[in-house]
Amino acid sequence: MEEGAGLVHGPVMGRRSVAGPTSLVAVILAAAIFTGAQAAAETRTVQVTAEVHGLGRTPEEGRREALQRARDKAVAEVAGIQIAAQQLRLKSENPDVARDAFSYVVHTSSYGRIVREEVAYQTELVNDVPIYRATLRAEVALEEGARDPGFALELHTLPRSGLFRDGEPIVLELVASRECYVTVLNIHSDGEVALLFPNDYDRQNHVEAGSALRLPRPGKGFEIQATRGKGSSVAQEQILAVATLDEVPFDLDVKTGEELVPAAELEPAVTALNRWLLRIPLDRRTEALWTYEVVK
Repeated sequence: MEEGAGLVHGPVMGRRSVAGPTSLVAVILAAAIFTGAQAAAETRTVQVTAEVHGLGRTPEEGRREALQRARDKAVAEVAGIQIAAQQLRLKSENPDVARDAFSYVVHTSSYGRIVREEVAYQTELVNDVPIYRATLRAEVALEEGARDPGFALELHTLPRSGLFRDGEPIVLELVASRECYVTVLNIHSDGEVALLFPNDYDRQNHVEAGSALRLPRPGKGFEIQATRGKGSSVAQEQILAVATLDEVPFDLDVKTGEELVPAAELEPAVTALNRWLLRIPLDRRTEALWTYEVVK
């Protein structure tokens, strides 16, 4: 069974997902059609290198963490003091989760988003300790405009737990301050992104202002289930909810993508998600994040 929250309808379905850095699948992003479309964001290309010591990590975990640190550095270098201030604030609140929290700020902040990347890995032994390095060439886009302070989104699980057992069902509750459309994605610990809602069993994602939306809705024929990968005792997962004033679909149709997109043009989950978010003006969207762990 694969990591993260999965949609279940009878037998466990294969995840319709955008792959992370270790296995790429094709992506077709539906065009966002709305009035007042956002102008092209300013972009800058940087190259950075980050490394982690391999003690207590598998090679895959080491490379993944090195890539994450490189992504953080790339966005911080382009976005400058705004990102650095966020990093310091998060460290002072909880040093144990500063890196994960900073990674979320990097990937979904209004300051900078990686929209294209190339990565090369290198591993060496230093005093019998493996060192994993990731050299990243990233194109970072800076978002312009301002958030609408009156547009907010709340997200949590029922019950409000940060810990789930493998196979345990998950119920989400969302409340938006304005009439909008809601898209819910699972950001897996392995870098993949899975579309949880809307889906083939429940396509209606329009919600009224102040009205609580519970997922899955009764009678829709699917479950959101906490699952983890083989060989992993604990998986840290994130659920990202995006509320938009306009209907802007995020299409994860893997089969269609494989047929239409050449292998050389496949992109990882982070860039696919960020390129989609950049289609939506800042004042017409808001996001909420819920972080949890899946254990045996």
